[in-house]
Amino acid sequence: MIRFRILFPVMAVVTILILLAPPILGLASGVFTYHGTCYGFTDGSWACPWSEYARDQIFWASLFDIPLSMYLIPSWLVAVVLWFVKRRTAGPHGLPLSLIALIPVGGCLGGVCLISIFPVFIRIFYGFYPIFQKVIP
Repeated sequence: MIRFRILFPVMAVVTILILLAPPILGLASGVFTYHGTCYGFTDGSWACPWSEYARDQIFWASLFDIPLSMYLIPSWLVAVVLWFVKRRTAGPHGLPLSLIALIPVGGCLGGVCLISIFPVFIRIFYGFYPIFQKVIP
């Protein structure tokens, strides 16, 4: 049996590490790869200070957090639901390993569902705002 007072801090540490990964990766990349030049996505390169270069690196590293958050949020939801269910039932307050395995499995399935439905939200967003559908010559 694994108790919730162990499970939630472990999940909190994992969440914090995932949130701190982009700034750490961006700053490390800025330290090790800065040569005085910033590179645009399509507009070439230019001389820039280290702070601008590091800010760009942090931005690009933060894009890695989007898919991770799509799996982390459902994992938290599954853990909270299990906590509410176990609180309402009489019995030990811990979780057996079979229910612990349900948290990452539920997070993966929920993440797949969130990532799959994301294009629907984008379509709805663009459907309500026809100004975005105009083609600029």
